[in-house]
Amino acid sequence: MKNTQAHHKELLEKQKFLIDMNADYTIKVVNGNYELISDIFAHKTFKKSDYTIDELRFIKSVRLYIKKNEIYLMPQFQDNQVFSTDVHYVRVARVPMFKKFDNVCEVDIDQAYWETAYQLGLIDDAIYVKGSKGNISKKARLTALGSLAKKKYNYHFKGDKLLDTIIEKEPLLENLWFTVCKRVSDVMHNVIAELGSDFIFYWVDGIYFKNTPENVSKAMSVFIDNGYNSKFKKINQIYFHETGFTVNDYGDIKREFSYPKYAEQGAKIDYAENFKLASAANKIINKEIDLVDRLNKDMKIELDKLK
Repeated sequence: MKNTQAHHKELLEKQKFLIDMNADYTIKVVNGNYELISDIFAHKTFKKSDYTIDELRFIKSVRLYIKKNEIYLMPQFQDNQVFSTDVHYVRVARVPMFKKFDNVCEVDIDQAYWETAYQLGLIDDAIYVKGSKGNISKKARLTALGSLAKKKYNYHFKGDKLLDTIIEKEPLLENLWFTVCKRVSDVMHNVIAELGSDFIFYWVDGIYFKNTPENVSKAMSVFIDNGYNSKFKKINQIYFHETGFTVNDYGDIKREFSYPKYAEQGAKIDYAENFKLASAANKIINKEIDLVDRLNKDMKIELDKLK
């Protein structure tokens, strides 16, 4: 079987030929893989998988279960359409620049998205157990759910000119993914309401605040009331600076976070692809190449990595 480098090189060569011929062709992008389609020839690239065979089977089985049982047609999903703009993956308290918080803590929901999918009825007992910690990796669990919102991008060209872009997606499945995400963010906002001014920020499934027994009890009680287990961790310091904020764990571990981005009118920009927890799913959801030069650049980067 040809390696990834050879596949990318052949596709680039065939694309260059079609550009020189000023021919019509389509490049389809799915999951980081490229497919070139034309009347003259076709070619596919295959990205090396980050998952084991068992994980790939598991990811596929979740999607098949949901489609076979038409989970997306259940009234609680059909009657409540959720979109990406309805989901708040992060919220940061308004604090002065260069503010330092000492004696803080982090409380995380345990396998937040997977637990939520089970609570909402997306998956049955058998799939839930199979996908829980110790059986399947966190990344594979998230991808199994995030792939419900997977998009396929079809770029139609004539020579080096992009004529149009057609995005294929399945809105009913996409709704399930965003319903799960919104449920988690809604619970986080319930915790914020309990913490009041002691809240610092939350990032997807983890919330950071001033470390007092009362605050920890408040946060964990909200999670318990909503059917979640949670984990507690002491944080040495959180420091806000010009470009974001730094979380210093005890020891040498530092984690950097960027501020949420907003449009001039104050509307939230979709920045989900930046979140560590959501990165695996969003690589699947938002793999997008806009122009020919960007496409070529990305492919050449892949080639350079393999040299």
